[in-house]
Amino acid sequence: MAHHRSGAFLFALLIASFGFVGCAGLVAGNNGNPPPITLAITNVLTGPATTSSCQVDWTTNTPADSAVDYGTSTVYGSSTPVDPAMVTNHQVVLSGLAPGTVYYYQVRSTDSKSNNAHSGSHSFKTSGGGPSITMQPTSQTVSAGQTASFSVAATGTVPLSYQWQKNGVNIAGATAVSYTTPATTTLDSGSTFRVMVSNSVGSATSGIATLTVNAAPVAPTITMQPANQTVTAGQTAAFTVAASGTAPLSYQWQKNGVSIAGATAASYTTPATVASDSGSTFGAVVSNSVGSATSAAATLTVNAAPVAPTITTQPANQTVTAGQTAAFTVA
Repeated sequence: MAHHRSGAFLFALLIASFGFVGCAGLVAGNNGNPPPITLAITNVLTGPATTSSCQVDWTTNTPADSAVDYGTSTVYGSSTPVDPAMVTNHQVVLSGLAPGTVYYYQVRSTDSKSNNAHSGSHSFKTSGGGPSITMQPTSQTVSAGQTASFSVAATGTVPLSYQWQKNGVNIAGATAVSYTTPATTTLDSGSTFRVMVSNSVGSATSGIATLTVNAAPVAPTITMQPANQTVTAGQTAAFTVAASGTAPLSYQWQKNGVSIAGATAASYTTPATVASDSGSTFGAVVSNSVGSATSAAATLTVNAAPVAPTITTQPANQTVTAGQTAAFTVA
């Protein structure tokens, strides 16, 4: 019995001792207050930037408001209004931005206990803004002495500036959306033309257009006139003309100043002639894309056809005396 009381007493004393130590440890660990929470910003991201806006996202470990400082340098210079909504997932859209521009930014949040936090500096670039060629200049073919015109179309942030080049060298004063050459020569044939389009964001160079210059067309010149012809009735007569000038040359023969149907070659052969054709004139009009030339007129003489003899009066019998003469006549 004494042994039982002694054991119970020791057990009670042990329990009391552990209880005291446990309570003392709890008080010493937190002094009765929860540990302070520090506001932290993580996961700072930007969504795809447009030409004038960009969304900034970040996370805080406790609900807080939202604001972003931004600008074209790390000095920033602009800030969004503070969004007072207490959230842990933050989204702020920056608008009114310039296209094709690099922006620097930092995010800021303040929680309900006035704990402040901000991120380090980040950056993004808005899209677009630089020139883009939408219609290329096209190759041109002209004749010497003519001009050639080249044009381009481009999009991008205005104002756009233009500089045309010939064979890769800037053309003085050629700073418009189109360019017209001076009067060309055959030496210009094969030259290349292109344009550089620029703005405050960047530049774009067009494709190359090639200039072909053909020799200037020359109006016809008669180099050999048709010659006069003499034939016998029933025969044909042939007339020929020669001319120089830019091909193709076309021909139109005329009889007595009137065009002859189908007579459109460099030479012309009449049908079988009759006496009434005698004295007729024949000439040719030679033409090309530049002009025409008319030959001199050649004259046709038609002689009567030769006729075999026919006895129209027979010689008559004659009677004479010896020593006289006798005369015979025929027609």
